[in-house]
Amino acid sequence: MKQHADPVQKTSLFLLCFLITILGTLTSAFTQPIQRIEIPSSPNPVGSGARALGMGGAFIAIADDATAASWNPGGLIQLEKPEISIVGAYFHRIEDNDFGTNPEASGRQTVDDADLNYLSFTYPFSLFNRNMVVSLNYQNLYDFLRQWNFSLDQRSTDLSLSQEVDYEQEGNLWALGLAYCIQLTPGLSFGGTLNIWEDLLYNNNWEEALVRRVQALSMVTQSSSHRKATIAFLRSAGSMPILAFYGTRLTN
Repeated sequence: MKQHADPVQKTSLFLLCFLITILGTLTSAFTQPIQRIEIPSSPNPVGSGARALGMGGAFIAIADDATAASWNPGGLIQLEKPEISIVGAYFHRIEDNDFGTNPEASGRQTVDDADLNYLSFTYPFSLFNRNMVVSLNYQNLYDFLRQWNFSLDQRSTDLSLSQEVDYEQEGNLWALGLAYCIQLTPGLSFGGTLNIWEDLLYNNNWEEALVRRVQALSMVTQSSSHRKATIAFLRSAGSMPILAFYGTRLTN
């Protein structure tokens, strides 16, 4: 006596095999190695004062305003009156990125920001028949701002991965500076600045966030799946050292 399979059982068996095939393909897709993304995060030195930045390294030799505490504290002796200095800054940065193996990710990335650059109070005085200057300054030394948005494709014989990458980094490193300058001779002065890296007006930290939206397409079953991963973390400057530097100014 022959037994015939129930049509419902045949349909269920067919659907079960189909689902196993689909799941196996998607599992294979997600076990494929997704290309590792390395994004540089080095800080950008800011520098104090628009005039000094416009002159580049040449300002170290002149250093004749309140920002000398940041460049060459030996030049503070040229200030003859008390001075309060406030400097604001705005920048618009353009980065042209070239990914040799993934040209689809190449392109121009832009970012802009406005912030406090330098704040100081400088006081010249005379003591023991010598001219001296003291300065209290707060300066933005390093900037971490960066924003990248690009696409990245990864293909093999049976799988296509398309990634949309959004990367954002922000933060600053600030320092409180205590500067002192003394005139040793009419043509020679010596100065030093003590930078203390503490959280005062701003926090000394930076944040990074990386969002990757991945779309996987199987070339075998023509099925697709989407996945989104967000990686966000905070880096703190922690206990930063107290840094000191000195400078001299010699005139004829």
